[in-house]
Amino acid sequence: MSGGQTKLAEHPVLIFIGVVATIIGALAAGKDLFGSDDPPSRAADAAPSVSRPASPPGDDGAGAAPTPSPDRTRTAGPDPDAGSGPVPETSEPGDLFPGGDDPAPKAPVVPTVKAQPPGHSGPLVVRIDMGLSGKVGPNTYRARSAPGADTYVQDAGGRLDRGCYVQWTLRRGGDVVQLERSERCRPPSITLFNFDSGSLQQPGSYTLTADVTTDWSQTGSASVTFEVVPK
Repeated sequence: MSGGQTKLAEHPVLIFIGVVATIIGALAAGKDLFGSDDPPSRAADAAPSVSRPASPPGDDGAGAAPTPSPDRTRTAGPDPDAGSGPVPETSEPGDLFPGGDDPAPKAPVVPTVKAQPPGHSGPLVVRIDMGLSGKVGPNTYRARSAPGADTYVQDAGGRLDRGCYVQWTLRRGGDVVQLERSERCRPPSITLFNFDSGSLQQPGSYTLTADVTTDWSQTGSASVTFEVVPK
């Protein structure tokens, strides 16, 4: 075979070897690209760089606590530079006046009480007031007249009306002529004691007695003596 034919025969072999070498080189480059732990240089250049503050020694950066602000209020405590001086007083929760300087207590307000009238007490003052019907002289009445009689009863609180009771007894000499009871001591528009039609029928000396009791355990009595003369 001539020299020109030999070169033509070797030329395909060289081409085949070059293709195989190219493929092997591409595979090796791809393995290095995808198998490496470091990102490609282009991606590293394209990503913006973010600066982080330096962590203190021994801190790996995970769960780092924020640095407290210097303006934040601090709890009062002993100052190491103050030496052994007095510790300032601190107020307890709910203490409205720190240091124990509570204001002086106010004097209690005493309500004004109106003056009350005196109660029912003291001895009873009892008086019998005879009527004027049939009266013909001082303490003298006609026979068969009916003058009537009332009581005036008073204690330390004034004149009594309700809660005051009268037991009336009319006697001629030593004989009881008439008995009556009144449910009050102050007459309204009518007479408390009315003589029966036959009480003053006989001439003579008569005595009318009023025994008074009250709901406040008070007692009193009064009597009046008068003469009855014929008509």
